[in-house]
Amino acid sequence: MDTHREHALPEEGAPVGPVAGETLKDPAGWPGHTMIAVGLLAFALSLTGFAVGRSGLATAGVAVAVLALSAGVGWLVAEHRRLRARASTLTPERPEDVAPPQ
Repeated sequence: MDTHREHALPEEGAPVGPVAGETLKDPAGWPGHTMIAVGLLAFALSLTGFAVGRSGLATAGVAVAVLALSAGVGWLVAEHRRLRARASTLTPERPEDVAPPQ
């Protein structure tokens, strides 16, 4: 029996990159996801406002939607850049994560 099994190469079918759903497990991204959800909800409500003839409230809803969506996407982009910068300073855990020499 091989006692050094944990140091073996990963299986061919094993995912090398990020796994689906990992983003939602990181609480640092939750404010961004929440702001995007609020923006989408405000946009849907503004469409309803335009449909029933409340253009003043609907215009305010569009403004809230644009602000919330921009803030949410900005938050997620900033968090992604922060994680990428932190990952570039750490030593990789797996040999396949090492960038090829240039």
